[in-house]
Parts: sequence; structure tokens; C-alpha cells
Amino acid sequence: MTGDEAESVLLLALDSAVVDGLPWFRIIHGKGTGALRERVAQILKRDKRVATYQLAPPQQGGSGVTVVEFVS
Repeated sequence: MTGDEAESVLLLALDSAVVDGLPWFRIIHGKGTGALRERVAQILKRDKRVATYQLAPPQQGGSGVTVVEFVS
């Protein structure tokens, strides 16, 4: 998936998670080169609905997964 494709999918998923009232959300972007992980971080950084985001603990995917907490 390209960064542009990922951005479209991610924004739709974030919209759905917020509408459904989820308190947090896991994004599985894989480890790869890190380009997709960086693009995800850029998107989350500018989204006002996101309170925090961080990489998952090693036993939950580590640098291949980003965990998002929404503003309550």
C-alpha cells in the first residue's frame, strides 16, 4: 500500500472508530522500511481527535503497530 492509499484507509478507519465511540484504536502498518509508520504518525499528529499515539509494546507488535487513544 502506498502512503496515499494508507492515508485514505486510515482516515476512514479513524472516522468509524470515533463514530463507534471507541476509546482506542490499533493500526497495523508492519515494520518494513518505516515509511508507512512515519506517514501514519504524520496523519495522527495533525488529527485533533487523537489524544496520544505510540508504538505498541513488543509482545503486541512493537514497531509494526501504532496504538491510538482518542480525546474523550
